[in-house]
Amino acid sequence: MKQTPGYYANMMNQFIHEHNTFEDERGSFTPIHSDAFDQRWDQFNISTNIEKFTFRGMHYQTKPPQTKCIKVIKGKIVDFWYNLKTHEVSYCTLTNKQILEVPSAFAHGFLTLEPNTIVSYLVRGKYNPKSEHSIPWHSIPNIKKGVGKYLGNNDLVVTSDKDS
Repeated sequence: MKQTPGYYANMMNQFIHEHNTFEDERGSFTPIHSDAFDQRWDQFNISTNIEKFTFRGMHYQTKPPQTKCIKVIKGKIVDFWYNLKTHEVSYCTLTNKQILEVPSAFAHGFLTLEPNTIVSYLVRGKYNPKSEHSIPWHSIPNIKKGVGKYLGNNDLVVTSDKDS
Protein backbone atom coordinates (compact mmCIF):
# COMPACT_ATOMS: atom_id res chain seq x y z
CA MET A 1 0.00 0.00 0.00
CA LYS A 2 1.45 3.37 -1.02
CA GLN A 3 0.86 6.48 1.04
CA THR A 4 1.82 10.11 1.02
CA PRO A 5 4.41 11.21 3.59
CA GLY A 6 3.49 13.30 6.61
CA TYR A 7 1.59 13.10 9.85
CA TYR A 8 -1.86 12.41 8.41
CA ALA A 9 -0.56 9.78 6.01
CA ASN A 10 1.00 7.96 8.96
CA MET A 11 -2.21 8.48 10.92
CA MET A 12 -4.14 6.70 8.15
CA ASN A 13 -2.44 3.44 9.15
CA GLN A 14 -4.57 3.28 12.28
CA PHE A 15 -7.69 3.45 10.11
CA ILE A 16 -6.69 0.74 7.63
CA HIS A 17 -7.75 -2.74 8.69
CA GLU A 18 -6.53 -5.91 7.00
CA HIS A 19 -8.95 -8.82 6.73
CA ASN A 20 -9.13 -12.34 5.36
CA THR A 21 -10.69 -13.18 2.02
CA PHE A 22 -11.21 -16.86 1.29
CA GLU A 23 -11.01 -17.79 -2.37
CA ASP A 24 -11.78 -20.98 -4.26
CA GLU A 25 -13.08 -22.06 -7.68
CA ARG A 26 -16.52 -20.53 -6.93
CA GLY A 27 -15.21 -17.05 -6.11
CA SER A 28 -14.55 -15.50 -2.72
CA PHE A 29 -16.02 -14.94 0.73
CA THR A 30 -14.98 -12.06 3.00
CA PRO A 31 -16.24 -11.91 6.59
CA ILE A 32 -15.99 -8.42 8.07
CA HIS A 33 -16.30 -8.51 11.82
CA SER A 34 -18.08 -5.67 13.59
CA ASP A 35 -15.49 -5.68 16.36
CA ALA A 36 -13.00 -4.20 13.87
CA PHE A 37 -14.97 -0.97 14.19
CA ASP A 38 -16.68 0.37 17.26
CA GLN A 39 -19.41 1.99 15.18
CA ARG A 40 -23.12 1.95 14.48
CA TRP A 41 -23.66 2.36 10.75
CA ASP A 42 -26.68 4.24 9.37
CA GLN A 43 -26.27 3.60 5.66
CA PHE A 44 -24.69 1.10 3.27
CA ASN A 45 -23.64 2.41 -0.18
CA ILE A 46 -22.29 0.67 -3.27
CA SER A 47 -20.49 2.56 -6.03
CA THR A 48 -20.07 0.80 -9.38
CA ASN A 49 -17.54 2.33 -11.75
CA ILE A 50 -17.41 1.03 -15.31
CA GLU A 51 -14.37 2.92 -16.52
CA LYS A 52 -10.80 3.00 -15.26
CA PHE A 53 -9.77 6.45 -13.93
CA THR A 54 -13.24 7.39 -12.70
CA PHE A 55 -13.03 10.01 -9.96
CA ARG A 56 -15.65 10.42 -7.21
CA GLY A 57 -15.37 13.05 -4.49
CA MET A 58 -14.35 15.20 -2.58
CA HIS A 59 -17.45 14.96 -0.38
CA TYR A 60 -18.31 15.55 3.24
CA GLN A 61 -21.33 16.36 5.39
CA THR A 62 -21.49 18.74 8.35
CA LYS A 63 -24.80 18.19 10.20
CA PRO A 64 -24.52 15.46 11.21
CA PRO A 65 -20.90 14.76 10.25
CA GLN A 66 -20.33 11.37 8.65
CA THR A 67 -17.72 8.69 9.28
CA LYS A 68 -17.19 6.25 6.41
CA CYS A 69 -15.88 2.70 6.17
CA ILE A 70 -14.53 2.10 2.64
CA LYS A 71 -14.24 -1.42 1.20
CA VAL A 72 -13.18 -2.25 -2.36
CA ILE A 73 -15.23 -5.22 -3.52
CA LYS A 74 -13.65 -5.50 -6.96
CA GLY A 75 -10.76 -3.61 -8.52
CA LYS A 76 -8.36 -1.11 -7.02
CA ILE A 77 -8.61 2.55 -6.03
CA VAL A 78 -6.57 5.47 -4.80
CA ASP A 79 -8.40 6.84 -1.78
CA PHE A 80 -8.02 10.57 -1.04
CA TRP A 81 -8.55 12.35 2.29
CA TYR A 82 -8.67 16.12 2.76
CA ASN A 83 -8.45 17.36 6.35
CA LEU A 84 -11.10 20.07 6.68
CA LYS A 85 -9.22 21.76 9.54
CA THR A 86 -5.56 21.63 8.47
CA HIS A 87 -6.13 21.33 4.68
CA GLU A 88 -3.57 18.52 4.54
CA VAL A 89 -4.07 15.78 1.92
CA SER A 90 -3.37 12.08 2.34
CA TYR A 91 -3.94 9.24 -0.05
CA CYS A 92 -3.30 5.52 -0.35
CA THR A 93 -4.06 2.67 -2.71
CA LEU A 94 -6.68 0.15 -1.60
CA THR A 95 -7.52 -3.30 -2.91
CA ASN A 96 -10.06 -5.87 -1.76
CA LYS A 97 -7.69 -6.87 1.05
CA GLN A 98 -8.21 -3.78 3.23
CA ILE A 99 -10.94 -1.70 4.80
CA LEU A 100 -10.39 2.01 5.41
CA GLU A 101 -12.20 4.07 8.02
CA VAL A 102 -12.50 7.79 7.14
CA PRO A 103 -13.17 10.05 10.15
CA SER A 104 -15.80 12.78 9.89
CA ALA A 105 -13.20 15.59 9.92
CA PHE A 106 -12.19 14.71 6.34
CA ALA A 107 -13.59 15.21 2.86
CA HIS A 108 -13.25 11.97 0.93
CA GLY A 109 -12.91 10.81 -2.66
CA PHE A 110 -11.39 8.07 -4.78
CA LEU A 111 -9.95 7.33 -8.21
CA THR A 112 -10.49 3.91 -9.79
CA LEU A 113 -7.38 2.17 -11.12
CA GLU A 114 -9.19 -0.68 -12.87
CA PRO A 115 -12.32 -0.93 -15.02
CA ASN A 116 -15.47 -2.32 -13.40
CA THR A 117 -14.37 -1.33 -9.91
CA ILE A 118 -16.95 -1.78 -7.15
CA VAL A 119 -16.60 0.11 -3.87
CA SER A 120 -18.87 -0.25 -0.86
CA TYR A 121 -18.99 2.03 2.10
CA LEU A 122 -20.76 2.10 5.38
CA VAL A 123 -21.73 5.53 6.69
CA ARG A 124 -22.32 6.63 10.26
CA GLY A 125 -24.40 9.82 10.45
CA LYS A 126 -27.75 10.05 8.73
CA TYR A 127 -27.74 11.58 5.26
CA ASN A 128 -28.82 15.23 5.20
CA PRO A 129 -28.84 16.74 1.69
CA LYS A 130 -28.92 20.28 3.17
CA SER A 131 -25.52 19.80 4.82
CA GLU A 132 -23.83 17.84 2.05
CA HIS A 133 -20.75 19.57 0.60
CA SER A 134 -18.28 19.02 -2.22
CA ILE A 135 -14.87 20.50 -2.85
CA PRO A 136 -13.64 20.54 -6.47
CA TRP A 137 -10.82 17.98 -6.50
CA HIS A 138 -8.75 20.06 -8.91
CA SER A 139 -8.86 23.07 -6.54
CA ILE A 140 -6.73 21.18 -4.00
CA PRO A 141 -3.14 21.13 -5.35
CA ASN A 142 -2.02 17.90 -3.63
CA ILE A 143 -5.10 16.01 -4.83
CA LYS A 144 -4.63 17.34 -8.36
CA LYS A 145 -0.98 16.22 -8.17
CA GLY A 146 -1.97 12.79 -6.76
CA VAL A 147 -4.59 12.23 -9.45
CA GLY A 148 -2.07 13.28 -12.11
CA LYS A 149 0.49 10.81 -10.75
CA TYR A 150 -1.85 7.88 -11.41
CA LEU A 151 -3.61 9.28 -14.48
CA GLY A 152 -0.55 10.03 -16.62
CA ASN A 153 -1.72 10.82 -20.17
CA ASN A 154 -5.08 9.07 -19.71
CA ASP A 155 -8.43 10.87 -19.59
CA LEU A 156 -10.11 11.35 -16.23
CA VAL A 157 -13.77 10.23 -16.03
CA VAL A 158 -15.90 12.66 -14.01
CA THR A 159 -19.57 12.45 -14.88
CA SER A 160 -21.22 14.21 -11.94
CA ASP A 161 -21.36 17.97 -11.44
CA LYS A 162 -20.94 17.26 -7.74
CA ASP A 163 -17.60 15.55 -8.46
CA SER A 164 -16.34 18.31 -10.77
